[in-house]
Amino acid sequence: MQGPNAQLKSSTRVQMDENRSSGAGTLEVLQADCIVMRPEPLSWVHLTATFFILLLFSWLGIDLSRQSDGVSTIWFTNGLLFALVVVRPRNQWIPYFVVGLAADILADVIYGDPFPLALGVSVANSVEVITSSVLLTRWFGSPFPLTRRRPLLAFLGVAVLGATAVTSAMGASWTLLFVNAGPWWMLFRTWYLGDVLGMAIIAPLVFILQRPGFFVVLQRRRLMNTLLVLTVPAIATALVFSHSKDPLIFFIFPALLLVVFRLGFPGTVLSIFVIALISISFTIKGHGPLMLITGSNLLHRIVIEQIFLAVALFTCFPVAALLEERKELQDSLLKSEQRYRELANADALTGLANRRGFDERLEKEWSRAEGRGESVALLLIDVDLFKSYNDIYGHIGGDACLRCIAKVIADTLQRHSDIAARFGGEEFAVILPASELDAALRVAESIRQAVFAMNLPHSGNPNGVQTISIGVAAAVPDRMTAVTSLLTASDHALYRAKYLGRNRVEGAVAVTHGMEMSAQD
Repeated sequence: MQGPNAQLKSSTRVQMDENRSSGAGTLEVLQADCIVMRPEPLSWVHLTATFFILLLFSWLGIDLSRQSDGVSTIWFTNGLLFALVVVRPRNQWIPYFVVGLAADILADVIYGDPFPLALGVSVANSVEVITSSVLLTRWFGSPFPLTRRRPLLAFLGVAVLGATAVTSAMGASWTLLFVNAGPWWMLFRTWYLGDVLGMAIIAPLVFILQRPGFFVVLQRRRLMNTLLVLTVPAIATALVFSHSKDPLIFFIFPALLLVVFRLGFPGTVLSIFVIALISISFTIKGHGPLMLITGSNLLHRIVIEQIFLAVALFTCFPVAALLEERKELQDSLLKSEQRYRELANADALTGLANRRGFDERLEKEWSRAEGRGESVALLLIDVDLFKSYNDIYGHIGGDACLRCIAKVIADTLQRHSDIAARFGGEEFAVILPASELDAALRVAESIRQAVFAMNLPHSGNPNGVQTISIGVAAAVPDRMTAVTSLLTASDHALYRAKYLGRNRVEGAVAVTHGMEMSAQD
């Protein structure tokens, strides 16, 4: 009786055999099978680091609220934990949820809150992260594609607006059981807006920092441009919020739009984070256009500041995500177009370039050689007595013979610039850029010997195996000579090789302006 592992190995072996027989057994398929069989292990180092990071930011959030008369300006940890969880397998979520709960409780206790209060508030925060993670990954898959338009809009609706409201209601209700913090609705409002900003700003920021492609904008060739673009909204925010006489807050939006269109979603997230830090710091210290609101206290000004940041991110995030989707679509279309071009120029039987691809590359290399004053060489290859091979072994065998010869030709070529093609029927061609006749003859002889060494049986061939004949020509192009001269010369050389008994290489110099063709053995 076979166990589960034996059954899995048996089914995998059967699938591999089926793939091999159908030509579909690729490296990617085998790698995918391996990924399924080996789930990613939990990193305890990362989990421990996450605990201390969450503890630090929870402490910072509490300290910031104490500095602003108890107003929760921005709460960091929920968005941070959400972004760390949704990019990981679901079987690793529970340890991260436990770590987040423990960090929140410890931070509250360190700041002097009684344990029951700290526990209830931390549970409310966990409800927000768990609800958002479960719902969004169920709808859009795991890992959660936050930067795409529809998932982003769902994130803004579910995590930023919905789950934060539930958490704020739970937290405000639990807090009032232990502390007389004023009316429930005021406590809910301040908690809610701070939680909204934390989830909306910190989660996307941490999410993009985990993407490998994010650090492309920080590469040396792009770093200066990135820093210059990011500096514009930072300077605009600093100037607007250091000035308390006029309401110039609208100057920030053009600077922010510059970032949206130049740096996309990652730059937009970074920029709004910087704007939030600068504007909140000035507002708490009593500077900026929000000081012009008459008859208001710090709580009211911070609420207006939070609304301003919420409007900024709800406006810019969808636009940035839409632009990113558009760029991905353009890249996908370019790749598809390139793939279709390659397929259009590829021979279906051998995988080499077809006649159309050969003609295009020959014209290109001829023009390039003319501009550089270099010699270009051409090999025309004929499979000896191929009609006889088809008669003896059938057309299926003939196709297999051509595929084998095509592989030998491609494997024998040493330079990346050399081009092998199926010229037509049982004929092949090889273009050798920047090659003199002597070098081309050596390449041709290597190909002839490699085909002979295959020992592919051919009872109709005097040698007993399949052989090839090769005609080689080389020329330095000039404006007075067409590329057909090179084709004609190599064709004449091939005819000579076949005339002299096949399974041999003959060379010729192509006719150019003022030059007559000569043949070489």
